[in-house]
Amino acid sequence: MKIAILTDSAYDGKASDFKDLYIIPLMIAPEDGNQIYDDDSLNKDDFYKLLDSQSLKTSQSAPGDIMAMWDKLLVDYDQVIFAPISSGLSGQFNLARMLSETEEAYKGKIFVCDTKGVSIILQTVIRHIAFWIAENKTGFEILELVKELSSKFTTFIIPKNLETLKRGGRISSTAAALAKMLKIIPILRYNGSIDKENTARTYKKAIAHALNIIKKECKNIKVIDVAYSRFDQEDLDLIVKLIHDEGLTIGLYSELTNVICSHTGRETVALVGWRN
Repeated sequence: MKIAILTDSAYDGKASDFKDLYIIPLMIAPEDGNQIYDDDSLNKDDFYKLLDSQSLKTSQSAPGDIMAMWDKLLVDYDQVIFAPISSGLSGQFNLARMLSETEEAYKGKIFVCDTKGVSIILQTVIRHIAFWIAENKTGFEILELVKELSSKFTTFIIPKNLETLKRGGRISSTAAALAKMLKIIPILRYNGSIDKENTARTYKKAIAHALNIIKKECKNIKVIDVAYSRFDQEDLDLIVKLIHDEGLTIGLYSELTNVICSHTGRETVALVGWRN
């Protein structure tokens, strides 16, 4: 049986990372209401120019685009594993699952996984799916394996710069001003959706606090994955040093995907630990 893997642009790798991997773009909407495909035609420099100038919104892929991609893949493949952005961040999963279950042509051929993932979490999920396909697992089996895997990470997102959160209305101007004055850094827990975990008085303390929780929840962890938006190199070097000071090495190290940066902004880091 020949199986394709399909993900979306919440994945911050490349289609060439794995055999039979394909990527469908999510959408980014500037304030003028236009829809921009989040694909290779939107390079990082152009994306950050947009991000710095206005509030950005993101949305799921168009249903027609999803089905057109499925139809194209089913010409050459028997099954397609679709591993999109987390259901807690987008309607992409629910839309795709509905289409796969109601359209007769896709029943038993399209398998939609709730990955709970984005960015480097999706990279890990995709790597496992590719391994399971190589082991001749079926679409039904892979759905269950992804469900189990997606419950095994501890992740924190730490934004140093609150400007994008303020501009998008996710934090009030008063709260942002107060946080800046008092040098308060929010620590956000990510488990498929984003919730506030704690705060710290400096960015260094916020990183240390998150790493401490990850080490407690992921017993005997040795490797941590890191995703980041645009930072000064000095700040990135500090994050790396803090991780090494905790006795951890870095596995995946990748720039955050556009759909997350659209909401969190510059100077944001995500730290991911996996439980065995």
